Amino acid sequence: MFDIALTRFAISGILIGLFGLVDALARRGAPRSTDAVPPPRWLHLAILLSISTFYLLIGPRGGAVAGGWGNLAGIAVALVAMAARFATRRGAGRIRHPAVASRMLFYVALPLAVGVPLGWLALSLPAVVASAICSVREDRILAARLGAPYLRRMASSRRWIPGVW
Repeated sequence: MFDIALTRFAISGILIGLFGLVDALARRGAPRSTDAVPPPRWLHLAILLSISTFYLLIGPRGGAVAGGWGNLAGIAVALVAMAARFATRRGAGRIRHPAVASRMLFYVALPLAVGVPLGWLALSLPAVVASAICSVREDRILAARLGAPYLRRMASSRRWIPGVW
C-alpha cells in the first residue's frame, strides 16, 4: 500500500488537511489574544520551499518503512499531534507555545507517515529550526511589550516541552 506513490500523496494531503482543520478549530475555540506577534515575512517563503521540496521527494523517494509499520507509526504520531493541538487550544499551563509544539511534532511525523526519510531534512529540520527562531523571537517581543508579567510566565514555563525547553 505505501509503495504506491499516489497513496503516499493522498496520505500526506489528508494528514496536512486534517491538521489544518484541527488547527483552525483550535484557533477558533481559543481565547482572543490582543498581544499576538505576527510571523516574520520570510516564514511563508521558507514554508513554501520546504513543503515543495518534500512533495518532490514523495513520489521517487517514498515507500513502505518496516513493512508499512513505520508508516502507520508516523500516521499515529501525526494524529497524536492533532489531538495535542486541539487539547491545548486554550493553552497549556507549563508550555508557552503549545500550538508550535504540536505543529513541530506533526512535521516530524509526516515524513515517516509517507515513508520519505529525506523528508526529515527537507521538511522537519526547516520546520523545527523556523519554529525555534519564531518562538524565541515571540518571547523576546512579548517580554519587551508586556514586561514583568510575561517575564514571570517565561520563568515558570517552557517553550515546548515541560521541564526541558
